[in-house]
Amino acid sequence: MESNKTNFYEKEISELKEGLTPFPEHIFIEDQYWLSKYLLPLISIDLGILRTDLKGTIVHILNPTEPAEGIIGEQTTDFHNEFCTENWIAFRLTQDNKYSFLGNENYFLSASIHKDQVDDEFTEHIQTIQENYQKAKAKFKMKGQLLPWQDENPQSFLDTLGGEMWYGNWTNTAPIPSAFEMDIDETTENLPNEGISISYKGKELMYVGKVAGYSYCGAGADAILMFYEPENRIVLFTYDWT
Repeated sequence: MESNKTNFYEKEISELKEGLTPFPEHIFIEDQYWLSKYLLPLISIDLGILRTDLKGTIVHILNPTEPAEGIIGEQTTDFHNEFCTENWIAFRLTQDNKYSFLGNENYFLSASIHKDQVDDEFTEHIQTIQENYQKAKAKFKMKGQLLPWQDENPQSFLDTLGGEMWYGNWTNTAPIPSAFEMDIDETTENLPNEGISISYKGKELMYVGKVAGYSYCGAGADAILMFYEPENRIVLFTYDWT
């Protein structure tokens, strides 16, 4: 219902509010325990902050450990499907707010099946981003701040929360997976969401927010964008590299 919606928008969130939980744990379904090798949970968001009818629905922004170069999924096209392609990955949110990946483990280049395709530079990148993440997590537990670099340079927990979509490289880096539709109206000025609409089975996805991957891991996309479709509980991610 329209009365359940809010117009919440905030940027550069450096102080935590109720409903925001950095470095969440145990967010993947039990059968997909292997996801933790490929995806680092940055922050959980109770969508009740954005819409009162979604209070208790908790989504989690993820930073992939790959790629070292290029975009995620670029070298694993044989394992793409209608939900996961180059620069796009999707999940179903369970009733207890855990993620069920809607792709195949071999979508990730660091999966064992691709061991002959990766080099030492790629392996070192994976190790470094994992180490940076653990260091930032430990510093947060000690100081309550996000400190991937120098201790005197805290980062924002989120670059934006709520508000509208924005036109950027993410809209044309790679086609959206076939399970979704993305329409961009470039003919009319001053449209909501800069004329961008993403839907799944005819249901429009809401834009949740974004954050830079390097703010938590010292490496990653300039913007990790997250979208959510409440009826089917679908979470969609893409990445902007500027």
